[in-house]
Amino acid sequence: MKFNKIFFAAIFLCMFSFGYSQNNTSIKSVVNAYIGLKDALVATNNEQAVLSANILIKALTAVNVADLNSATNITWSKISNDLINSAKFIQASNDISVQRDQFVTLSSNMYLLVKDAKSEVPVYYQFCPMANKGKGANWLSLENKVKNPYYGSRMLSCGKVVETL
Repeated sequence: MKFNKIFFAAIFLCMFSFGYSQNNTSIKSVVNAYIGLKDALVATNNEQAVLSANILIKALTAVNVADLNSATNITWSKISNDLINSAKFIQASNDISVQRDQFVTLSSNMYLLVKDAKSEVPVYYQFCPMANKGKGANWLSLENKVKNPYYGSRMLSCGKVVETL
């Protein structure tokens, strides 16, 4: 009987430790770096976009997969290289239109990651129908108010919130 109590106590502790260590804290820095890049594109600041992409690359390469829950880990394994490559492409370009074009792909993959990571704060998935050569494009924001990274001040409020994560 004593063995059963110890056995179940050990299982409980392992389960608690497992859940606690897999809370996706690495993803928070990725989201914050992504938001910095989005804000640079909203401001039409290609130099800041390069710097922000560099910060994003560092955050992406610092993700600890042991820190991720199982759903996030699966998504991460599928898209991490694409996220890093998109950020590197933005970092390598000084052309704001090229940076914005690449931001479409980056944002699509970030959506998948954030959706599985289940952020503690609301993350707004926003959409502009005119971006991406009229095909439309999405991005993530920490604020409900639309600030369009694809057009900046030319069409700052073009778009809408399509989902809250």
